[in-house]
Amino acid sequence: MATWIYLIRHGQTVWNEEGKLCGSSDVSLSDEGLLQAQKVAERMKEVDLSAVYSSPLVRARQTAEAIASLHNLHVQIEPDLSEIDYGDWEGLKVSEAMEKFPELERLRREDPMKFVAPKGEPMKNFAERVIAAIQRIAAKHPNETICVVAHQTVNRFILCWVMQMDFRLWRRLRQDPTCVNLLQVREDGLWRVCLMNDTCHLL
Repeated sequence: MATWIYLIRHGQTVWNEEGKLCGSSDVSLSDEGLLQAQKVAERMKEVDLSAVYSSPLVRARQTAEAIASLHNLHVQIEPDLSEIDYGDWEGLKVSEAMEKFPELERLRREDPMKFVAPKGEPMKNFAERVIAAIQRIAAKHPNETICVVAHQTVNRFILCWVMQMDFRLWRRLRQDPTCVNLLQVREDGLWRVCLMNDTCHLL
């Protein structure tokens, strides 16, 4: 017996397409993102889900609602699944952050536990809250199958934690729009990654 968690990234946004840092900004799905959300919902249609959770940010909610609507479920909002707050970096292109704040951008990439954007959330605090959130959600659903819709950085840090990877390797884990990851939580407490960054529904 085990708990199964489908961990999904939200669909594409215009800011994603422009290479901007969305962070905690409430950016909606683009037309392409809405289509991707429908496609991942169709993929999840035959999965017997007990619950669907989402970050409160609209891009995640739109994706989660597409999935939940095919299961007659209400989306449960978990605030601690929100993307990291990049403070003054919100809306900046990554290239702009590299140009204006080269040392900070180096920390974000290479030593994230020391990174804090100006007026932003410390990445260390972010990591702690998202890991606590996924553990809390899993504990509510022993031996059930659930869906969690979150964000690129949220998913990367959860995957790092499950695989006991150094968080400095977070950017090596690709998370494409509406990608599907599958986590298993065994009764003995062992977490496993069974599927990662699968986007076959978009082909």
